[in-house]
Amino acid sequence: GRELVEQLRHQGRPLIAVVRRFEGSGLAPEGEALQLVEANLATTAGIELAIAGILAALGDRSLAALVNGAGTVCPIGSLIEHSSETLLTALTLMAVAPARLACALTGRLVPGGRVLNLSTRSAFATFPGLSLYCMSKHALHSLSRSLQLELPPTIAVAELIPGEVDTGMQADLRAPDPASFELAGFFRANQSNLIPAPLAVAFIRWVLLNTPLQTYGREEPWYVYDASLQPQWLPEGATFAYPEP
Repeated sequence: GRELVEQLRHQGRPLIAVVRRFEGSGLAPEGEALQLVEANLATTAGIELAIAGILAALGDRSLAALVNGAGTVCPIGSLIEHSSETLLTALTLMAVAPARLACALTGRLVPGGRVLNLSTRSAFATFPGLSLYCMSKHALHSLSRSLQLELPPTIAVAELIPGEVDTGMQADLRAPDPASFELAGFFRANQSNLIPAPLAVAFIRWVLLNTPLQTYGREEPWYVYDASLQPQWLPEGATFAYPEP
């Protein structure tokens, strides 16, 4: 998320970024060029606070795009270990928040405006110990399709899988003892194959800004490992040497 903000800001695009906390976000407001809204999207109250903050930051301006990217793999563990509250927190962050933000802000999107939901392979497969994450991302996939079917036709909605990106989320997946989370061994072994965040964001930015509107809102997710697309979005001189896990 931070890298996406940096790349879009570098292009001179005015941005509003929702952060869980101002402190530690790594971002600093810059007038209308970059406005920050502090809100915890893992709570329903936080979602409504985010919506109000975005609308206040917009003033009388319109939105060109909304990117829903908040997520977490923690807590890791089987379903039997999780409480109702933990289940609801995960679903709120990764499914309810994108739904409410998209619906609440639709009226402020310009004709041809875009909604982009950042997804994962875990929206289509289920892995032991990642039940909360998989469940929530499956819900996000269904939500993306619902938005495509139900939002006004002037709004395009897409789902995007950025792949195994070198972020703190991957560090969380490597941290547990493999005796309690068997996939920790896989994530440790796969560390050398992680996509650098700037390269993953180059793909996100290309899909968001450079694909034709009719193509952008396709039903299947945009997939960073799709080799047929890579010549269109890879920066000049860059190569994509990261195998699909």
